[in-house]
Amino acid sequence: MVFEQIFRTDWIEKKPRYAFLLGICYSIIGIISARLIFGKNPSLMTVAFVSVLLIPSLNRLLLDEENVEIREQKLSLRLLFKDHRDIFEIYFFLFMGVFFTYAILALLMPEASTFHLFEKQLEVGGFTGQAYKADIFWSILFNNIKVLLVCLILSFVYGAGSILFIVWNASVWGTIFGYVAKQSAVAAAGNPLIHFGKTLFPVLPHLVTEAASYFSAAIVGGVISKAVLREDIFSEKFHHIVTDGLIFLLLGFIFVLIAAAIEVQLF
Repeated sequence: MVFEQIFRTDWIEKKPRYAFLLGICYSIIGIISARLIFGKNPSLMTVAFVSVLLIPSLNRLLLDEENVEIREQKLSLRLLFKDHRDIFEIYFFLFMGVFFTYAILALLMPEASTFHLFEKQLEVGGFTGQAYKADIFWSILFNNIKVLLVCLILSFVYGAGSILFIVWNASVWGTIFGYVAKQSAVAAAGNPLIHFGKTLFPVLPHLVTEAASYFSAAIVGGVISKAVLREDIFSEKFHHIVTDGLIFLLLGFIFVLIAAAIEVQLF
């Protein structure tokens, strides 16, 4: 694919922050493509197009990550986080690139265009409910665990397939934050970008921790799926890969717990 030559995986591995630009560029291309091809109902197709663009690069990165696993022979938490830092950062910057693209478009586009282009994303933010805080916490926690497990399964079965779920979450959060900030700016006759910052800043810790849990599951599923195809499942190398994967999965569950606790305090 042409874009893989422009955004080479070895270039992104050396400079993970450039994945932010990759997320922005692919999001813009995906949104434009969905608008042109599925003009009457482009909302979900924007997510599909962005994911299709990202999957080849992520599959190659996950393959490289599995090779990193094979080179390490003993378990060390310090080496574990050092070895996987790059792929984790790449997922994070990709997510933020998609998030900010949807947020800025929702912030700056006319309201009618926002509702047409991001209808499904805005529908997700339209629910309200009342409950005791304990009930809210467990509801949020179980929902986030469900999303984490879906990311794990999709990544295991389809390699980088979980990016579809990650892009969906980034598009929902970005659209809702951008739209809410625009409404606040209109009501206060203020600067939309300033209101966007005020809207985003208080919830940023929750956004980062919850997204990090999904990244952990996506990395684990993708790396182990590659190892299943390439390695002897009774070998020491495969055992080492699975052990590292379980540690990262545990880290994902910890992030889910923290994110649920933060969300209860915020909302």
